[in-house]
Amino acid sequence: MRRALLPLSLLLSLTGCPEAPVPPPNPLGVRALPHPDGGWVVRWLGGATAEVDGRPFGEAGYLRLAEAGPHAVRVGDVDLRITPPSTDPCAPLRFVVLGDGRASVDGLGPSVYWRPMLEEALARDPAFLVNTGDLVKDGDAPREWRNYLRSLPPWPPMLAVRGNHDKGPWFDAHGVGHGPAWGWRVGPVFLAMIDAEVPEAFVPDLHRRLDDLLTASDAPFEIVVMHRPVWSRGNHGSDERGHNARMVPILDRHRVALVLSGHDHDYERFCPSVGVGEARRCVDAAEGTTYVVTGGAATFTVPVPGLARDVDPAVADADDAASRVFSGAHHYVEIEVQGGVLRGRAVRTRAGNVLPPGPFDTFEITRETSCPPS
Repeated sequence: MRRALLPLSLLLSLTGCPEAPVPPPNPLGVRALPHPDGGWVVRWLGGATAEVDGRPFGEAGYLRLAEAGPHAVRVGDVDLRITPPSTDPCAPLRFVVLGDGRASVDGLGPSVYWRPMLEEALARDPAFLVNTGDLVKDGDAPREWRNYLRSLPPWPPMLAVRGNHDKGPWFDAHGVGHGPAWGWRVGPVFLAMIDAEVPEAFVPDLHRRLDDLLTASDAPFEIVVMHRPVWSRGNHGSDERGHNARMVPILDRHRVALVLSGHDHDYERFCPSVGVGEARRCVDAAEGTTYVVTGGAATFTVPVPGLARDVDPAVADADDAASRVFSGAHHYVEIEVQGGVLRGRAVRTRAGNVLPPGPFDTFEITRETSCPPS
């Protein structure tokens, strides 16, 4: 028996969306992204040209700033003030993570919840935002990409990885990332941004690049971001492409603090762990890697775990034992780092939820540093 669908206006009123004001219009899609070699890239749509620190810049749509800044950039009617990231490993840092903000139907790009959720995240005054992928539904549709880019604030930066729905030419053409593996150091954190959607033939090279990035990092906290989860009890399940046997030893060897992924439309946090297969085990947070799935910006989320059908039973049993929190709430994850301690909070948003907004999970990761205690 088919269920009648609620009118969209009624559905939004029941779920509390949109209760918060949406970000101001950004019709040119002006946004800044840190460059892995230092400085910034500024991108925008259309043929407008820019002014940088009061001087005209002649190239349309793209601007490379080699210096960290500060910089004052004007594109059309949009003023963008770029501030350099802290280089102090002991300075406090806050950023916010969202994922899978795509719509469920073609032609739109972002979910109906994306903009009000983004506004809630921006109210936390993050230094930057991280997007775990699936920015649009149809990666081959230029209109969807324009809608997504126009939804972003010019500042703070949005660092994103490619999701499976983002495949096609536009993720690269619009400069949403910097290739299959790139990194950025800000204060106590090094972020390794990984494209989990590369063709199978390029996976060994991707893993070598990840190893190189982590080897070169001396940050107290190393965080890996990729779309498909290492571990998950959501619809897609753990190790969907069979890469864990090669990737987890790299993460273990470098004592990566945190792995953030999306793909499954839920929130899930696993115990800090090391190992893969029969050697997988939970350990102290100071020694292992904490795995978090955050795909809660989608139109529809999944309220219960264990729906994936293609997960090996032994892996599913290990996932059940290692999972600490699972939720189908629309949410973002707030990360704060200070004094050798990383604290995470999963926050239920006003947009998309029947239950009231607020934190529903917290976790803490420590690493040895010379910083004074927070």
